[in-house]
Amino acid sequence: MRIAAGILTITGGFIGGSLLIAILHELHVHVVLASLPLFVAMIGGIMALKRVHYRWALAGAICSILFPFFGIPAVILLVKRKGEFSSHETAMQGKEKYHWEASTANYEPHERDAHNESEPSYSSSYLHRTPYEPQKKRRRAPRMIGITLACIFAIVILIIAIDPFTPSLSANPLDFGFTVVNGLNPPSQTLEIESSRRAITWSAIGDAQWLNLEPADGITDEETPMTLLVDISGMYPGEYSTTITVSAPEARNTPLKVPVSLVITETKETLAIREAVSGNTNNVEIYYNKQPPYSKGLPNTRINLTNSQSAADPTWQQLLQFLLADDTDDQTYIEGVYTCGSFAETLHNNVEQKGIRAAWVGIDFADDSEGHALNAFYTVDWGLVFVDCTGGGLEVVVPSLEENYNSDIDHDKIAYVQLGEEYGLVSLDVAKSAEYTFYDQYKQQRQEYESRLEDYNRRVEEYNQEISGKVYYRGSSEYYRITRIRDELKQEEAELEQLEQELGSNSWKPLGVVSHVEIYW
Repeated sequence: MRIAAGILTITGGFIGGSLLIAILHELHVHVVLASLPLFVAMIGGIMALKRVHYRWALAGAICSILFPFFGIPAVILLVKRKGEFSSHETAMQGKEKYHWEASTANYEPHERDAHNESEPSYSSSYLHRTPYEPQKKRRRAPRMIGITLACIFAIVILIIAIDPFTPSLSANPLDFGFTVVNGLNPPSQTLEIESSRRAITWSAIGDAQWLNLEPADGITDEETPMTLLVDISGMYPGEYSTTITVSAPEARNTPLKVPVSLVITETKETLAIREAVSGNTNNVEIYYNKQPPYSKGLPNTRINLTNSQSAADPTWQQLLQFLLADDTDDQTYIEGVYTCGSFAETLHNNVEQKGIRAAWVGIDFADDSEGHALNAFYTVDWGLVFVDCTGGGLEVVVPSLEENYNSDIDHDKIAYVQLGEEYGLVSLDVAKSAEYTFYDQYKQQRQEYESRLEDYNRRVEEYNQEISGKVYYRGSSEYYRITRIRDELKQEEAELEQLEQELGSNSWKPLGVVSHVEIYW
């Protein structure tokens, strides 16, 4: 029975330890410690076969309870056969002690006795040797049975808690991070969904519109992983987060949560804005859903922008039609009360209410003069368009424009903003493009027009002086000369009138060289 206990201990420990290692491996738990019961069972079984070290043999049998069909009988047999270990160990201890005393005993020389010469005399140390008495057995069977039952109960509870027979769901990797630095959608990433023990069906959903899952369901034994696609269309720079929820009705740990983070540093819009104004992150600041930290003019009054969730980027014609119908530029400019910042705020809120997306823009000039405010629109066909609707009134925001402001003209203007270049303005009705190159061409044409107009006026004055008080006879050479000069002036007048229609009747002087731009969407 002792030999059977040893065999059961070794076999039960091997089977039970292997099962435990397999279970923990399926649960993705470190299995180094799980192999300890297996080694203890192996050592205990060997000790049982050799009939030595009862405690080691019993410990191995208890570890073999991992496979109860072999472990429980092994414990019972060892408890019943504990005496074999005790008698064997006692005999071995007595034998060792006897040999030790015998080897160290002292013998005295033999002398004949007067009464009995044939009886030898031995040393008193040998005659009075204390015999070895084995220790009395202690009955520990009830105690060991209790410990064994407690171990069995603990193992059963552990198995119930771990539930190794129901598949478990796992995801790799456990989280995702996307970064956008060039305004383009980031590269896709893959999520592998696996299960223990057997294949199960799963489905996944994400709670963000910018995250697409392909496919959104499947079976765990399929080799096709889930692909995560990010679409940043309509999104702004900032940090975003969402969670992928993977559900599998057959898994014990459903649902599984996989966090996803997205960091956008630049979008196509922000890159286009910086390119349009030839700026960078140091001199062009772009904000979204943030109020400008500026006053309207009066104490305790701040710029307050109202954005519409349904507002969208317009076409140039849609924006032009709104600006022609809007009366913001007809408001009266009052220094310290209703200034350029108030004009830009009013236009922003009006256009947003009509479903057109707009921005409030503040600019600084290189000569540290007073800054200026205007609006920006990101049109789908013209790109970035700056609009300055600051009107006239009692005092003008910039002294250089004082000559131009009056109540009879349209103050809606296309503004041309370029870092390191002058802030240019062109009347809305004659602007053919929002690019700064157009402004350069317009400025050159305007200078040529003014030069030709000045020359025309001088020639007209000379002509009038020459014919004043004189009579020219038809057919004379003087008549033909004066007639030719008159025709040339009429031709020049017609060309100047045509050019004035193209350039507009109002000329807006530059405000200064732009050094810094802030845009609030």
